[in-house]
Amino acid sequence: MELIKITPEMMREAIVNREFKKLRTWFEDYNIVDLAQVVDHLELIDILPLFKVLNKEVGGELFSYLDNDTIEKLTHSLDEGTLKNILEQLYLDDLSDILSELPDNLVKKVLGSVSPELRKDINTLLSYPDNSCGSIMSVDFVTLREDYTVAQALKSVRRQGRMAETINWVYVSDPKGTLVGYLPLKDLLLAPEDAEILDLMDTDVIYVSTMDDQETAAKLISKYELTAIPVTDSQRNILGIITVDDILDIVEEEATEDIHKMAAITPIEGSYLEASLKTMVRSRITWLLVLMISATFTGNIINANSDLIIHFSSLAVFIPMLMDTSGNAGSQATAMVIRGITVDDLSYKDFFKIFWKEFSVSLLLGAVLFIINTLRIGLLMDAGWMIAVMVSLTVMLTITMANLVGGLLPLFALIIKQDPAAMAAPLITTICDALALMTYFAIAGALLS
Repeated sequence: MELIKITPEMMREAIVNREFKKLRTWFEDYNIVDLAQVVDHLELIDILPLFKVLNKEVGGELFSYLDNDTIEKLTHSLDEGTLKNILEQLYLDDLSDILSELPDNLVKKVLGSVSPELRKDINTLLSYPDNSCGSIMSVDFVTLREDYTVAQALKSVRRQGRMAETINWVYVSDPKGTLVGYLPLKDLLLAPEDAEILDLMDTDVIYVSTMDDQETAAKLISKYELTAIPVTDSQRNILGIITVDDILDIVEEEATEDIHKMAAITPIEGSYLEASLKTMVRSRITWLLVLMISATFTGNIINANSDLIIHFSSLAVFIPMLMDTSGNAGSQATAMVIRGITVDDLSYKDFFKIFWKEFSVSLLLGAVLFIINTLRIGLLMDAGWMIAVMVSLTVMLTITMANLVGGLLPLFALIIKQDPAAMAAPLITTICDALALMTYFAIAGALLS
C-alpha cells in the first residue's frame, strides 16, 4: 500500500477530531523524522495532545527530532509527569544536546522531573567542556568482561542491549573497567558458545579521551570507517561511546563554522531563516569594519604613487586586475592548506613542504599568466610592449607572494592557537592586494623612470 503524504493540515485535523487511532497508525507507519517536521509546523495547542495519545517510546523519539523552539515551548508547557516519561526514553547524549539549548529555568525543570540516577548522568555530561568528546558521548553502550565465554557474553548483550544506543560493536574491559578490546557483534554471534572473549577480541582499540576535541572523534571515525568510537577517562576506563550519527552533526556544525569564518562572518547558531536581523548584523559587522579600515593601506599605496599614475595614466587601468588576481591566488592557496590541515593533519611542522609546494605551483602559474597576459596587453591593448612586460612581471611576482602568504598564514594561525579558517579569503585578499600594489609601483618606478 502506497503511503500518502502527511501535511500539517491533516495532522491538525486528526488531532482536533480526536482521531487517535489514525494518529497512532501514522506514527507506526511513517518515518518519525518526517513526522517531526510536520509537527514543527503545528501550534503548541495542537502538539500537546499528541504526547497524551502516543505511547512514551514514540513520544520520546518524536521529541528528540523536533526543532529547538518547539522543544523549548513543550518543555515549558508539559506537566512534570508527562515530561519525565518523554525524557526517560531519550538517549543520554540526545538529552544532553537538548539541555544545552534550553534556558536555565527550563534546564532546572527538566533536571527536577527525571530520576536521581538520570540527573547524575546528565550533570556528568554537562560538566565536560563544550565541544569535547565527553560532552557528546552516550553512556548507553554494551561492555563485556574479558573472562566471559561467548554464551555469557550473549546473555549480557541481550540484557544491556535493550537500552544501548548501538550494539554493532561491543567493547571489552578488564575487572577494573579498563578498555582492553572490542569485537563486532557478528563475530560474537558466529563464535562457538564455549569460546572465550579474550581469544576473540581485537586489542588494537581506536578510542578517544573525554577531554579530546570532538573533531578528533570525527577524524578517527572517518579514517577508520567506524560506526562508533569508545570514550575513556585518563586511566583508559571506558565511560561511553560516540556514534556516527553524532559525528554527522559535528561535521555539519564544524563545516558551517569554517564556512562562516572563511567568509569573515562570526559563526552563528541555528538556521539562516531563523536568525534575527540583530544576530545577522552582529555576525558580519566586526570583520567588515576591520577589512574596511585595513583597505586604507591600499589607498595609501595608490596615493603615494599618484605622480607615477599621472605621468603614465595607463598604469591605473591594470590596478583592478592585479588586485583581483593576487587576492584570488592567495584565497586558492589558503583554501587548499586549510583543507589539508582538516583532512590530512597538516601542521606547522610541514612548513617547508608547504613552502616549496606553493612556490613551485606559483612559478608554473606565474609563467603561464606572464605569457598570456603579455600577449593580451601587447596585441589587444594600446599600451605598448614595455607596459605589457611590466604588468605581466608584476602578475608573476604577486602570484608567487600571494601563494606563499595564502599557504603559510593558516600555519601561523596554528602556531598562535587560532582557527586557520579565520586566516581566510577576506584577510588574505587584503594582504595580497597591498603586496600586489607595492610590487606593481616598485617595478613601474624602476622601469619607467
